Amino acid sequence: MLPTRHLSGFEDYRYFTYPHLNGFISRDGADSAIVVGQVDPAAAQTTLLEIDLATSTERSLGTFQHRHDEKNIFVWWDVDVAGTTLVSATNAGVYLVDLTAAVPVPELIFTPPPRRGISAVVSLHPASDRCLVSHYPFGLLYGPTTLLEIDLATKETREVLTSETMLAHFQYCEADPAWIGFSNQSRLTHNYGPAHRAWVHHPEHAPYGRLLWDQQTPTGPVSATHEVWAFHDVSCVLVAPHDAAAPWNRRTGTAGLYQVWADGRPARLIRESTAYNHCSIDRTGTWAVVDCGPYEVATATTEDVDSGRVSLSSGHGRIELIPMAGGEPIQVSDVGFGSVHPRHPHPNFSPTGRTLAWTDTNPDTDRTRVGLADLTNLENLR
Repeated sequence: MLPTRHLSGFEDYRYFTYPHLNGFISRDGADSAIVVGQVDPAAAQTTLLEIDLATSTERSLGTFQHRHDEKNIFVWWDVDVAGTTLVSATNAGVYLVDLTAAVPVPELIFTPPPRRGISAVVSLHPASDRCLVSHYPFGLLYGPTTLLEIDLATKETREVLTSETMLAHFQYCEADPAWIGFSNQSRLTHNYGPAHRAWVHHPEHAPYGRLLWDQQTPTGPVSATHEVWAFHDVSCVLVAPHDAAAPWNRRTGTAGLYQVWADGRPARLIRESTAYNHCSIDRTGTWAVVDCGPYEVATATTEDVDSGRVSLSSGHGRIELIPMAGGEPIQVSDVGFGSVHPRHPHPNFSPTGRTLAWTDTNPDTDRTRVGLADLTNLENLR
């Protein structure tokens, strides 16, 4: 087993960011700090904290106020590799945080048009000079969606893509950031979500967006979810789950972890499993990470899915490292699953590849803490 620890107890209600976003501050080739979120349900606030990995010293990066009528309060965040810039978003808009400031203060740099909601995921460009944000009719799960790119210096926006459907999870492919990956999450109204999940945009090769994968395998069709774009080439890893959004979305193909390329070559099954939920990949393309566990939709109806009222089961699972070249997985830690975001494990690597972080949830209380694994001696375990 790898050395692991938790940064706090469940009582602090802290969690890690989304799998295709960076939550580490890595300077001079070392992982120096991690950014975590802390939820205060009574105040309807989320505070971002920078925690020094060596000393456990903390400093606040800002507090985000949510509406008191919001049922589930949280934010996601993305940190640039140099550890100087952070972006995040609430329904109020997109925020920029200067991590080099003595006292960081979130700056509101974009507000959505009236009656439009913002996707919770905001992604930084590898050059750290711009970010992606999408907005859609407030309260709707079907679109239409508008994707914008925000210049962080001028705060000007550029429209990248529009769609009549609900699109989300926009992310640059760091190997070639002209490629922007995204997911179709239109639920049942457009009947795209689980059957036509992964898409890609490129100004020349796919200016209107293009379906990345038809989700056909030698054993039949599969569902697809939680794609994360690679850093070493123009591809992504994604999970073909046993049960994507609801029992009626089950497919007959082989469930597991897949690699899918933008150039049209056949998708590659990295490892078969019916237990995977979320995934990520390190920057060298050597290792992937997944969370596994008893995480299926419990007695949801089509009306529940259409309205977003999906009841998910909580439980216990595990974090596993998967060699991209093949071989047996390495179990990292047991982990708890919660009901909704941000209470999913969402494991991810630091930019150096030496640290792994995830969110651990107490299924009885739905409160969270952040787990860490030291991957320094990972190669010696193979």
